[in-house]
Amino acid sequence: MITSQIITDLKQRSHLIVEYLGSIGIEPAKTSGNQLVYLSPLTGEQTPSFYVRPQTNHFNCFSSGEKGDVIRLVQLMERIAFIKAVERLESLAENQNSSFSFSGKNFQEPKTEKIEHRLQLNAVKELESLALISYMESRGIPLSYAKIYVKEVHYTNGNRNYYSIGFKSDNGGFVLRNSAFKSWIGQSGITTIPSTDNTTVNVFEGFFDFLSALVYFDVIQPRYTTIILNSTTNLKQALPYVQKANSVNSYLDNDLTGKKALAQLKTKGVKVNDLSELYAEYKDMNEMLIKHMIQKPDT
Repeated sequence: MITSQIITDLKQRSHLIVEYLGSIGIEPAKTSGNQLVYLSPLTGEQTPSFYVRPQTNHFNCFSSGEKGDVIRLVQLMERIAFIKAVERLESLAENQNSSFSFSGKNFQEPKTEKIEHRLQLNAVKELESLALISYMESRGIPLSYAKIYVKEVHYTNGNRNYYSIGFKSDNGGFVLRNSAFKSWIGQSGITTIPSTDNTTVNVFEGFFDFLSALVYFDVIQPRYTTIILNSTTNLKQALPYVQKANSVNSYLDNDLTGKKALAQLKTKGVKVNDLSELYAEYKDMNEMLIKHMIQKPDT
């Protein structure tokens, strides 16, 4: 039974937020005073702007605008409810020693030297892991769609091996996603899905939203040239494409970051069709698809 005391203890347990991030292979890029700074696990940024206060278990993600305590972070990372996030942290706390480690070294108070953050690509394969296939299906994406657009990427972080869903960008990098991890390997950038019809361009924030739209509209490939930003910080890379088009279909998120990106498109003189009205009650296209999938009656 989850009690208020358990919740309080988890919030007050020193460094638990760092333990959580370390348990899923996410390590600090540098230190800043008494804070640790990470490449944000919530966006595809290339410059670290995800600040963590180990003593208070709070985070502030400047690239997404999200901030809060360790429980809120788990909810965002794993897309789970509050109680499930508490149970996840309670299990982690029970299995961690008081002196935990990451990168093979005991954690100490932040020092001034930079802490290396490096993912080493080992292999890119066709999607075959049952765990990753199950994860895609839990997000409403059938295997028939997933196999066309994503890969299974194996990589090393420190001395540990991992694998994730990989979505390739135009510059050869990969967005990495699994049930408990969000990151990049290689250089961040947009992904372009070309089409013979460039009069209209579709713009999505993330690849799950792109795949969700394909499933929702029951098509294997888009009619128009489509750009997946992979992060709103990559919007500038998309401008040469969208400014040439007669119009842009925007499927950006219904949050502050998505609204800011939409406003930026409009200020550039782009004729934008804001299609977020399709999922007005939800954060994004994928969330709508998941809710629709859950609520859909058996036939």
